[in-house]
Amino acid sequence: MHLLNLPNEILLCIANSLDQARDLLALACLDRAANNLFLDSLYRFNVRRQRSSSLFWGVRRGKLEFVEMMLRDYQADVNTIDSRSRTPIFYAIRTKNETMIRTLLFDKRADIDWQDRRGQTPLVYAIASNLLSTASLLLDFNPCLNIRDAKNRSAIWYAIALCDENLVQVLLERGSDIRTPDYKRFSPSSLAIAKEIPKITRLLLLHSDPNLRVTLLENVTIRNRLLHQAVQASLLDVISLLVAHGADPNSKNGDGQSLLHQATKNGDMEVVQQLLAHEEISINGTDRQSCTALHLAAEYGCTSVAKCLLAKCGIDTNARDNYGRTAFHIAAEYGNTSITELLLAYGAVDINAPDAKGATALCSAADLKRTVVALQILAEDDVDVNVVGQTGRTALHHAARTRNIQIACVLLANDDLDPNVCDDYGFSPLTYAAWNGDLRMVELFLAREDIQVNVQEAPPLFYAASEGHVEVVRRLLRFDTIDINQQFGTCSPLCVASKMGHPEITRLLLEHTTPPDINLKTYMGDTALSLAAYRGHLAIIKLLLKGSGLDVTATDNFGDTALCKAARNGHEEVVKRLNRDTGANCTSDVERAIEAASNCKIALDLEGHLNEEGNFCTWP
Repeated sequence: MHLLNLPNEILLCIANSLDQARDLLALACLDRAANNLFLDSLYRFNVRRQRSSSLFWGVRRGKLEFVEMMLRDYQADVNTIDSRSRTPIFYAIRTKNETMIRTLLFDKRADIDWQDRRGQTPLVYAIASNLLSTASLLLDFNPCLNIRDAKNRSAIWYAIALCDENLVQVLLERGSDIRTPDYKRFSPSSLAIAKEIPKITRLLLLHSDPNLRVTLLENVTIRNRLLHQAVQASLLDVISLLVAHGADPNSKNGDGQSLLHQATKNGDMEVVQQLLAHEEISINGTDRQSCTALHLAAEYGCTSVAKCLLAKCGIDTNARDNYGRTAFHIAAEYGNTSITELLLAYGAVDINAPDAKGATALCSAADLKRTVVALQILAEDDVDVNVVGQTGRTALHHAARTRNIQIACVLLANDDLDPNVCDDYGFSPLTYAAWNGDLRMVELFLAREDIQVNVQEAPPLFYAASEGHVEVVRRLLRFDTIDINQQFGTCSPLCVASKMGHPEITRLLLEHTTPPDINLKTYMGDTALSLAAYRGHLAIIKLLLKGSGLDVTATDNFGDTALCKAARNGHEEVVKRLNRDTGANCTSDVERAIEAASNCKIALDLEGHLNEEGNFCTWP
């Protein structure tokens, strides 16, 4: 007997006993008669056992009649939720189906303030999704306006974010809260300022809270905070409104910076002009670093702002920050030439003012390679070129150290300059030039009649020789008063050239018209020969052995000769060359070298220079 031939009562009893929707659907799909009989059971099953999930299907596909039927005939749950905790209303909003939205909300059971997993109500969801016409429709059903989502944002917050002035106006008239900030501490009014929407900002500021019966402008803390935000956003109308209602134009932020500081830092000339128009503005007010607005204009190169500040009566152009720097100092440090030019033209700037470390703007400009600024300062008549700053360095020290030939040329052409000042390390500018191997710079220094080449603590010849700057050494040796034996500590130029392995410099020194003391010792008793032998510099050994008066067997403080040092360090060729010298005929020296030899080959070679009686003999 076919199933469908059974009485309807039995079939319906069977349908009610099924626990799977797919089984009911299979029965309903057998034929038209089965469809008419079992579809009702399927709908009831969906409401009873599947939480009215068919509403989501109907809403998504725009099946208005089906949704109405489910709500009317089967009492489907209009507030049923999916995995995101969203009701069918959310999906009707997403599909922009206003008729469907109305159908759902006309159901008395519908909860228009239901919050999904993100805490959004249908109204907040619609506005956040930029579905503003849908949001206007939802407002007809009197939703709660101050419910906040997981980010602590209400409907008006999102309306402001979308810059919809009309919607903001409606929400304000209906009592939206505009004081509570979101999770980032952005209140609706702060957001309007940050979005640079002056009309909406004005609406919010002038809106009277229906509960407190006061506007935001009547709260001192709020209006001062908003004033700082308005300055950052450059909202001139809002700034005027806030100041007119008592906001303090000299109020400071958490960093101790006033509004004038902030506007200057932003390079916002219009805001600066607006602030300066208020008589109570403090033109010389300072931040935590004791910087005035002019300091910041100098640092950030805001020329137009600096002009506005300088035009204000009572400005202190020589005010100092915590580091003793004036605005001119800072402009010089950062190389902002337009600012330095402006300040120099202003006339009330002390260009020789030292900072906390004693450095003038000229010193800083030379040290940081701000060439144009340094030349601007040097063009002034009253500039002091001999001021010493940190570590005792003058501008000329910095120019020589940084190889700035332009600044050095102008400085050395100044008759008031003392080119021989030594810094805290005993270095003169010439020493730095020689140490860097800067021949052009050295030539400039030597052209001065008052130059001193034999610097006591840091001889230029020594440093040029140590670094291997051949041409600089050659030029210094041509200077009439050069002291070829002047030592740094107890090390002569010849010793350091031999130690560092500079054969050409060694040759230049040995061939000088006034030959160096070839046997001059360091504080450890080393001669040029022993230093070269220790390092294995064979070419230098050969040059030194040609020199007259060389003491080949000279010993250091430990009794070692050049031969001992070469043997100990494994320099075989040096040992051989020293043994061929007629001056190296000390038997005890050879025996000591044999004991010190680092390998057997050197020891055997040395033993070969001793005859059967144990006396030294040279190779033919």
